[in-house]
Amino acid sequence: MPLHLLVVYLVADHAFVNSYKLKDLERLNFWKHFIWAALVFLAFTFDSLLTSSLGILLFSFAIAGELGILYMRKSLPDDLIEIIAVGYFLILSFLSRNYFKDSYITPQFCWYLLGMLLVTVGVTYFFRKGIVTKEEKDSVGISERLALYIFTFAGLFEWLAIVTLAGFLYRLFFSKTSKWEWVLSPIFGIGISIVWLFVMKGVF
Repeated sequence: MPLHLLVVYLVADHAFVNSYKLKDLERLNFWKHFIWAALVFLAFTFDSLLTSSLGILLFSFAIAGELGILYMRKSLPDDLIEIIAVGYFLILSFLSRNYFKDSYITPQFCWYLLGMLLVTVGVTYFFRKGIVTKEEKDSVGISERLALYIFTFAGLFEWLAIVTLAGFLYRLFFSKTSKWEWVLSPIFGIGISIVWLFVMKGVF
């Protein structure tokens, strides 16, 4: 099933921002982020949802959902917000599934992007609960896991060892992150990538 709207939400609220900070946005930055999110939704869906009145309605529900989630972040716990958001955009993805079968972002590539988001910013979301601070960017860990994901899907398993070693050496000399992050980042990076590879082989 195409999961475009779920992927768009994750890109908008997680891929380029620290989701834990969204609840503290001041008014101007709040609306800047919302406009950014709306443009991301548009970029992923313009060739599919904007071709019919029902598609435009579903697009409107997606934008309204994003705005509502941004407002709810100010009063509800982070984990509850993510459960609500994922559930909401899963439902919208199901309702709009027929529109995305011929999208320029193919369903298979959408699943590939979903796995990439899970292994990068998804892991960081949980790392910020104690492995790294909530203010930390975790750019090293995200870049490391992204490389591990790409090489896993490419079948270049010798590069997994090279990337892991390079990540360790970089942290040893330049990074001051938690030692737990040094160990867990490549483990989750490789583990989730392999699991997702089998998921995609089973789904498609």
